[in-house]
Formats: sequence, C-alpha cells, structure tokens
Amino acid sequence: MTASTNIHAERLAALRAELARQGLDGVILTTSDAFQNEEAPEHDRIIHWLTGFSGSLAHALVTGDEAIFLVDGRYTIQAARQVDGGLWQHGHLHDSPLAQWVASRAGGKRIAYDPMTWAVNQAEGLRSRAKGAELVPLVDPLAAIWHDRPPMPKAPIRAMPLSEAGRSSADKLDWLRGQLARLGADAWVETRPDNIAWLFNCRGGDVAMNPLPLSFAIIQPQSTIWFIDPDKLAIPAPEGVCTQEIADFLPQLSALTGNVAFDAAFAPDAVPVALGQGAASPLPGPGVITLEKARKTPEELAGFRRAHLEDAVAMAKFGHWLEGELALRSATNQPIDEWEASETLARFRAASPRYQEPSFATIAASGGNAALCHYAPAPTDSAILSPDRILLCDSGGQYDCGTTDVTRTYAFAPVPDDMRRIATAVLKGFIALSSAQFPVGTFPHQLDALARAPLWALGLDYDHGTGHDVGHNLLVHEHPHRLGKAANPFGLVAGNVMTIEPGYYEEGRWGIRIENQVELIEVSPGFLGFKPLTLVPIDLSLFDLAALSTQEQVWIDAYHAEVRNRIAPLLGPEASEWLIHQTAAIVERNL
Repeated sequence: MTASTNIHAERLAALRAELARQGLDGVILTTSDAFQNEEAPEHDRIIHWLTGFSGSLAHALVTGDEAIFLVDGRYTIQAARQVDGGLWQHGHLHDSPLAQWVASRAGGKRIAYDPMTWAVNQAEGLRSRAKGAELVPLVDPLAAIWHDRPPMPKAPIRAMPLSEAGRSSADKLDWLRGQLARLGADAWVETRPDNIAWLFNCRGGDVAMNPLPLSFAIIQPQSTIWFIDPDKLAIPAPEGVCTQEIADFLPQLSALTGNVAFDAAFAPDAVPVALGQGAASPLPGPGVITLEKARKTPEELAGFRRAHLEDAVAMAKFGHWLEGELALRSATNQPIDEWEASETLARFRAASPRYQEPSFATIAASGGNAALCHYAPAPTDSAILSPDRILLCDSGGQYDCGTTDVTRTYAFAPVPDDMRRIATAVLKGFIALSSAQFPVGTFPHQLDALARAPLWALGLDYDHGTGHDVGHNLLVHEHPHRLGKAANPFGLVAGNVMTIEPGYYEEGRWGIRIENQVELIEVSPGFLGFKPLTLVPIDLSLFDLAALSTQEQVWIDAYHAEVRNRIAPLLGPEASEWLIHQTAAIVERNL
C-alpha cells in the first residue's frame, strides 16, 4: 500500500467516525463549492483532499461500510488512476447517478449534504429520486477533520475598463432592475462570481486561471449589496453598491421580503432555505445574468479577436518549435517530455503584454495519455514525446481582452490506417459543425449530431460535450450554452462565443481532439453561422485527405488561407515559413 493510499484511507476513516459522532448514516459530496465553481479554491477542494482525485467534476457517497465515487466520461480513466479502487467503488455519474446510489443503499437512513455546495435543482432532484433517505443539511462536512486546510483566498479585484466591457456597471444594473419588473420580483440573488464580475465590471484572482472574485450579491430596485471580503477591495465598489462581509449573506436573505428571484440551476440550496426562514417568497427561475453575459458586446468581441491574434502567434511559434526540436532532441537522445512542451507553450504566450495566465491547465498528452480528456502533465515523470506517438495539446490563455481555448493534435510520423480513418471522421464532424447555418434561436443540442455523425457511421462516439460558451477574460467554460447530447434550452444568438471540439479516445493508445473557438454571426436574415476566432493551423498529416469531399477541402483551404494571411506577417522568418508550409492548399500537398 502506498503512502498516498494510507493517507486517503485514514481520511476516509476519519470522515466515517465524524458521521457516526453526529448520528448520521452517510454523506454525499461534490467537487463544487458554494459558488458552483468548476475549479474551486484549495480551501474547498474536499474531494481532492479526501480521495486524491484532481478533476473538476465528481460526486461521492460515503456510508459506514461503502464509498462510491462517480465521474463522467472525461474522467473515467483518470479516476481509475487517482482514486484507490480498494477504498472506493467507481461508477459513471450519468449512467448511474448519485441519487440511484442513495436510493438503493440508504433507504430510511439519514444522509448529510452541504446545502451550500449543492445547487437548488440538484438538491431537489436528489430529494425526489432518493426515496426513503432523509437528506440532512450539514454545512462543510469535512470541517472537523481537515486540520491543515488552506485559508480562503483574498486576491484583490481589478477593474475591467469600459473600453473592453462595452457597457457600464450602472447600465447593467439598470437592465437587471428591468428584468426584476418583468419577473415580478422584488430582488435578485446572484451567487455566481463570474456573473458578479461581469455585472460590476471587475475581475479577481481567487482561483487560479479563473479571474473572478468569490462573492455574492443581492440586487433590489433601490439598492445593491455586494457580499465580499473587504481585503479584496483594491478598487472601490461601483457607485451605489454597498459592501458587506460574506458571512452576512444568509442572514441578509432571511431579512428580505417579497418575491426573491434566483437561478435555481446554480444558487446553493441554502438560498431558498434562508429565504423561507423570513417573510420572502423564493422565486426560482432562469439565470438572466448568465444569459445576458453570453451575448458579447461589440467591444468584447473585438477584444476576443485581439486575444486570438496574440494566441495564434504563440501557437505558431510552439508548432514550429515542436516540429524542429522534437526531431533534433530525439536524434540526440535528449527527448522532450510533456511538461517541457506545456511550459514552452506557456512561455510563448507570456511574451504577449496582454497575457495574464493560462485559462486552464494545459493538456499536453502524448500517446496513451491523449485518451485522458483532462490529463495534465506533472513537472516530474511526465511522458516523453516521441516521433511515433501523436501529441494532443489542449490549452488556452487569459488575456486582458479575452479568453482563448484551442486544441490541436500533432503527428510526427505516418499513423496507422485505423487511426487515420477515425481521425478523418473527427475532422469531418468538425468541419460539418463549423460550416453549419441554422436559424436564430436554435438550441445547441440540435446541432451536436453534426459533429458526431461521421464517427457514428464507424460505430464510434466520444463521451464529452462538443462545445461550450467562453467568458470574456472570465471562465473558459462559461454558461449557459452547451453543444452536446443533453437538452440545452438556451437559444443561440449572434454575439455568443463558443468552442467546437469533437474528438475520439482509445484507452492506453491515443486520442484526438480538434478545437476552435468561434463567434456566432448572422450570415443571412434570421440565420446564424460560426466564424472562427482561433487562427491556428490544423496538422493535416493525421488525415486521409482523399476521403474529404470537395466542400470539406474548400473549407480547410479557406480556413488555412485566413490563418496564413493574418498570422504569417506577425512571425519571424523561420516561424512564418513553417506556418506557410502548414497552411498550404490541399492540392499542393498532393503534388
């Protein structure tokens, strides 16, 4: 048994002892924090502390004699590596959701949950489906056993200039108060820090790679209260916005009256509980700020375009470095590993004065590691890059004017026929969705099959979404739009910024993903299309170009011409020459 296993066994035993002390039969846990962040601060990474799992989404059930650990398809392989199967029984978060486990194993028992980390809709779903179990509120279930816990972060906030935001905070608050009238609400409760950052035209640094201030807000017709640690207020709050400590948030909810609206998809279950303790009437509904934030202003879109120019320069320099250095270093027995590749890309990005930090941990995955959708190399003992293995690199940057997210898969030698056939299907799906035209208001899930159909024709699929919204110097995974199989009831409009990223993964052998960031534009009256923001060449050596239709070849050539024309002039002579070669027309490659 490893030291890590010993530590996690001890922590699991301590949690069981604490549950027994409180007269509880079990507890359910999630990777989310009180702000429903995909990436929580170290203080709130309770599942990582308890199990060793470092991914962004997992659910767990711990009882006196069982421990169930659930992830989705992105993390199945990673969870098997990081979470001890001798301590935890593994399952799929969607195929066998947490409520089923609770209902089948906890009938008549008292199961604790943290009402601050489970959203209203999640908690209601659990209560309705986990029949026979009593869900008992228990704030911060690990508080008594996590003795060396990191403190909550207190990063200072900074202003997002009006020239980048395009709308003043006062204008946004006026708009929101108009929404209150439309909803018949007397107050809006906002619990998502990225929405608050957008509303108040500020950014923070409480969570690495997620430039937001952890905070809550209550907006009423005549007042706005921002619940934030005062140590973060390096700049003044917007005019007319009062500040209070975060600890005052729930008591203030209990003091409200009238109809109080909130986003039931993300607000903690503690919100309606606190409202119910006073004279207020909870009014759950859609996230009006989330939806409005997703429709970028012209200034925000211009910022995205500037950020992608900077990013494309870095990616071109990386591609040029990778091709030359891999051959040289392999020949001299001084190989590049995944960590060095990711650090080198980070240095190319950091050369831009607009660059702030990565938008997520770079996925530089060689060979079999590329089958791990959210793999990130470690500084030591990461895999070696080899000419006979593909490299999947999914990365992005936070720039002061926008956020980037791009994936390219590189081949350094001819690939086997089966890989080439599958890779070509991924490329076909990528082109089909990238070139689609559809009516304004189309739901994202109605487009998802366009990207999957070529893989389906081979009897294959991928177990993750096809795309997501991207924030403006905010979260790289923004809401509410999701391209995927699951229904997404939020219609697409011009000004949305999303990703398109189909892929395929074979455990232990290889993986491929192609990802562009795109903006939605009106292509004709009432119809939308995707316009690439990402300007990075696609490595065509992976694909069977003869299997592409004329229309698909035309799309690739047009995209590569745009990349060449926009980016080559921004590079030095050698990198420029590399880029021109990488973006040559398909007919020239066949000569």
